[in-house]
Amino acid sequence: MKFQKLFEPGKIGAMELKNRIVLPAMGLNFCTDKTLNERLLGFYEERARGGVGLIIASAGIEHTDERGYEQLNKSDKMGYIPSLGHDKYLPGWQRLVDVAHKHGAKLGVQIAHIGKYAHSSLLGGEQPVSPSAIQANLTVHGLPGEMPRELAIPEIKLIQRNIANTVKRAKGAGVDIVELNACSGYLIREFLSPITNKRTDEYGGSLENRMRFLLEVIGKIQATVGKDYPLMARISANEYLPEGHTLDESAIVARALEKAGLHAISVVGGGHETMVPLSPMSVPRGAFVYLAQGIKNVVSIPVIASARINDPVMAENILRDDRADFVAIARALLADPDFSNKAKDGRSDDIRPCIACNQGCFDLLFEWKPVTCLMNPLVGCEKERQITPAGKKKKVMVIGGGPAGMEISQVLALRGHTVSLYEKADRLGGQINLSAIPPGREELANIPVYFSKQLNKLGVKVNLGREVNSQLISQEKPDAVVVATGAQPLVPDLPGLKENQVITAWDALYGDAPVGKRIVVLGGGSVGCETAIFLAQKGAIDAETFAFLSSYGACDPQTALGLTMKGNKDVSLIEMQTRIGQDFGKGNRWVFMGEIKRLGIKVITKAEVTAITPEGVRIKIGAQEQLVPADTVVLAVGSRPNNRLYAEIKDKVAETYLIGDAQKPRRALDAIHEGFELGCRI
Repeated sequence: MKFQKLFEPGKIGAMELKNRIVLPAMGLNFCTDKTLNERLLGFYEERARGGVGLIIASAGIEHTDERGYEQLNKSDKMGYIPSLGHDKYLPGWQRLVDVAHKHGAKLGVQIAHIGKYAHSSLLGGEQPVSPSAIQANLTVHGLPGEMPRELAIPEIKLIQRNIANTVKRAKGAGVDIVELNACSGYLIREFLSPITNKRTDEYGGSLENRMRFLLEVIGKIQATVGKDYPLMARISANEYLPEGHTLDESAIVARALEKAGLHAISVVGGGHETMVPLSPMSVPRGAFVYLAQGIKNVVSIPVIASARINDPVMAENILRDDRADFVAIARALLADPDFSNKAKDGRSDDIRPCIACNQGCFDLLFEWKPVTCLMNPLVGCEKERQITPAGKKKKVMVIGGGPAGMEISQVLALRGHTVSLYEKADRLGGQINLSAIPPGREELANIPVYFSKQLNKLGVKVNLGREVNSQLISQEKPDAVVVATGAQPLVPDLPGLKENQVITAWDALYGDAPVGKRIVVLGGGSVGCETAIFLAQKGAIDAETFAFLSSYGACDPQTALGLTMKGNKDVSLIEMQTRIGQDFGKGNRWVFMGEIKRLGIKVITKAEVTAITPEGVRIKIGAQEQLVPADTVVLAVGSRPNNRLYAEIKDKVAETYLIGDAQKPRRALDAIHEGFELGCRI
């Protein structure tokens, strides 16, 4: 596809951009003392070199009294966000501006006051503030929500002045544009939202009053740096919360922002407390572009579409269809900093895909850890980790085509080694292929698709349907062998296991065994939860059938919708621990728990399985025993390393390595990162 619109120059106010790709502000946790450091510079330089048009970096500020920014950002954890709260931080920002400009990108800064989502432990013991005293109903970074205090009007005026002064600092550092964070649930949106703004003065009540804080901020910024300095806002066009503001109300806000002299609007949906999934792979690509389109319909200034845009073809079509003027691409630029250049050069197949897994980005962000990426082990280590030519070229056999085997094969080939990859199945991917089967997990299938193409281009000899033994290794005489043979399902020793219809989760997902109407899944980890959801949806109609039946009146839309929700299976999930899904990351767990509830899957926790009978599964909870009826029992109680081959050859080949699940069952992120690191050492 020829990307005509995506790489067309554009303007935001007086700022000219070489293309329509925006890297939006992201939490990265790369800094340590609020100073913009080498790690952050390296990260952004790679994205600027990769061809992005505009980079927007986050700047942390907290201020509620005359002591200013420095008095409040006391916590070490707040040091993860680079500050613009004092002139002493400007040299770092000036360096970042220079780095972006060197590669033809423009540099913006997003300013956010996090309002009620701050925490006293982050603010030197001070209470967080908000338009109204309404508690944050969310645990953020492991810290429970606290009750904020209502801002007094003098404090509101001070915050507005401090924001304007921060913009002045940004302009002085050479920053090309400033973005005001009016989304995510932070302070500006707290003023805009009728949920969090219950004030009865001129800053609350009507929409006109709730907009007052933001409009006054814009006015103070313009009075400080002039009306021509590029200024934009990132808004949540729909809160997706009961009694929250909707797209209709946001359209009124957008028109007011344009009238106030704003130069662009970046549009997202939801926020921290929204119960509509926003980022997991189960969210359809481009699901929230309609919000940007709705805002674009009512303003003439540029509008930026955001969220789940990870494909250049989709980005191009959004622009061609005039649904937005620019596209914000975040996690796809984590996965591949060269996303822009590869698309422009006609190498879209070479883009390392973002699969929206949340493992390396959101999950780590919420744990106060530096973010990384399942697909890109270089994230945050751009300057330290390099793939360099091998000092001595070797013949390497890689046994196993799962995530670890695919990644190490690619790295070894890039370094100049001669690589042969063996996979006993008829396709690459290993357990990734299994994980991609449950509904909403289809993005995972892009991992083996990407690696297959890259390995072919690199000349790696891929042997499918070939199981390796020690004799083959002796014949090939490799210099090194990497055993990445993965794991196998763990089968417990239970009475009645062999005599009744018992299958593994792998069998159920691959469809290798029939299942009855009443199904009991043993094991409430991520595999058990995903398998239970998969089985509960068997027999449901798909979205295409729903649209057909509804549009032609063949079925009442509400009835048709119900048919998409659930199949014809009765599924129970049994777990020994106190809760299910404990190995899901924070960015995904609540979504899966919602699906389990929606599908009516019966969850039984703190249960010990004592036997499997023709009637079902006998369990014991405390002193009470009961029978859970079942036609089919599905085992999802874990996996064990498949390292038999390694044990056979480790003393026969001088260089033998064991990686991935063959060493210890873990996440795909761990397997790929381990494959990368070992590949750089051999």
